[in-house]
Amino acid sequence: MLRWIFAAMAATVFLVAAAAWSLKPAPAAAPVAAIAAKPSFAPSLFGTLPDGDMDQAKGELQLNQALLRRFDYYLATVGERSLSDIMAQISQDLDRELKPAAAKEAKRILAQYLQFKHALSELAHNPAMAGQSIATMRLRLAAIQNTRSRFFNRAEISALFASDDEQDELLLNRLMIAQDPQLNTTQKAQKQAALDAKLSPAEQQARADLIAHLSLAENVQSAKAQGATANQLHALRSASVGKPAADRLAALDQEENQWQAKIDHYLIAKANANAMNKLPTTEQNSAIQKLRDANFSPLEQKRLGAFE
Repeated sequence: MLRWIFAAMAATVFLVAAAAWSLKPAPAAAPVAAIAAKPSFAPSLFGTLPDGDMDQAKGELQLNQALLRRFDYYLATVGERSLSDIMAQISQDLDRELKPAAAKEAKRILAQYLQFKHALSELAHNPAMAGQSIATMRLRLAAIQNTRSRFFNRAEISALFASDDEQDELLLNRLMIAQDPQLNTTQKAQKQAALDAKLSPAEQQARADLIAHLSLAENVQSAKAQGATANQLHALRSASVGKPAADRLAALDQEENQWQAKIDHYLIAKANANAMNKLPTTEQNSAIQKLRDANFSPLEQKRLGAFE
């Protein structure tokens, strides 16, 4: 739930991003052979396998966070793929991995989950939800929980969101300690350590893994800012996560660079067209659309709004 509390609740309705303080592990990296055998559903999923393991249930539906992680894994690609494509892919996964009755029930949960997320987006229009104070964060959390109860019963909430609620409370407690002016540095460290001691071994490991991942990301960004070459970045990543993962990250870098190059080329051409053509607004919009069509696929055009 942290992803909604700390995003000021104004993100794209179906876009799910991992919060920096979340204790959940990231989607599992896929073996190279698996990547070669099955293309990614979307470019951003390159080098990963679907999150949310349902194999252990032997075809029966288990209401737990693994189910929501499977939904989120694909919903994160909105903008790269259409929502209808995403829903079809999720349904295909459910039909393949669950028995018919279990798959039908999972699809019902999916429909409720989408309605819930749509309702969350409406909370962003409430001025009382704006701000990043502890009090406002608690207000947002309460609003989210109240909204959630409109779409799920108590048993479903306990099964699907209990861990989220625990993590939210933990993070809010961390923030309260960090912002407490009456505590010195040593006292804050002691209280934070006491909170960490309450985590399960799995949560402690997930937190350590996440911190390592964020540290690597920060180091890579710093190296890029200092003009590091692709080989230097690869060496930095290999030392931290191993060569296979470094190879996948390098491929993502290349895709990102290619996309950014297309954006830069388009923006320059658009600026030149606007400067040279003193056309009526309708004709100018038509010319810009032709420029978009010449450079981007229909799905890619859905991502242009963030760059224009």
